[in-house]
Amino acid sequence: MENIADIVHIGELIAVSKVFHLNPFQMITSIEEGSVEVFQTKESFFAKYGSKESYDELEDWCELNNGKVFTKPKSVN
Repeated sequence: MENIADIVHIGELIAVSKVFHLNPFQMITSIEEGSVEVFQTKESFFAKYGSKESYDELEDWCELNNGKVFTKPKSVN
């Protein structure tokens, strides 16, 4: 398993956890489980989801000023 600290800085984690209404521990768990995706660049996000006005397949998403994009896909229940 990949080390989350190699992917996400603690400051990024805290900022995004507020957007997704999760605490930092829940964010880490969600990233590990794959229910929150981390894209290192906007281009890698666009490669998966495309460039469009809205993303109906995502529950929420957040772009940081350093170019990282965090997504929370809608869960299929």
